[in-house]
Amino acid sequence: MGEGISAQGTLIARSADTPPFNFITIAELSDITPPPLMRNPIETTTHNGIEEQFTVGIRRKGELTFSIFWLPSDPTHDHLTGLQQSWQDGARDVWRVTYPDGRQWLFSGYVTNIGPAAPVDDALTADITIRPTGLMTLQ
Repeated sequence: MGEGISAQGTLIARSADTPPFNFITIAELSDITPPPLMRNPIETTTHNGIEEQFTVGIRRKGELTFSIFWLPSDPTHDHLTGLQQSWQDGARDVWRVTYPDGRQWLFSGYVTNIGPAAPVDDALTADITIRPTGLMTLQ
């Protein structure tokens, strides 16, 4: 029997990049795609080898992307203290992704995209992109 857990309840929180950290959970989270963890394969095959050989390069991470039901005046979304403010200031923030089992990913990163959508017969939403930088820890 599989032991997968529901993703329902995954949270994203943001804090300024200076201690003491004061994490504030982003309101109205919808779909979340945590940063993928990657390493570039580097071919190390020699001329006298008969099988290709590889090692891996530096640790890389992709972008954190998530969708929100966008509330432009919500303090976690707005231009005074929220996502819009972080984007405007080019602020390096600390981000925390908390999974339903309590595990957390922590990393610094920048808001690089806020993509609002206002369909005729649907909810006001926005797609958010965070570009991680530096060390990422899993606790």
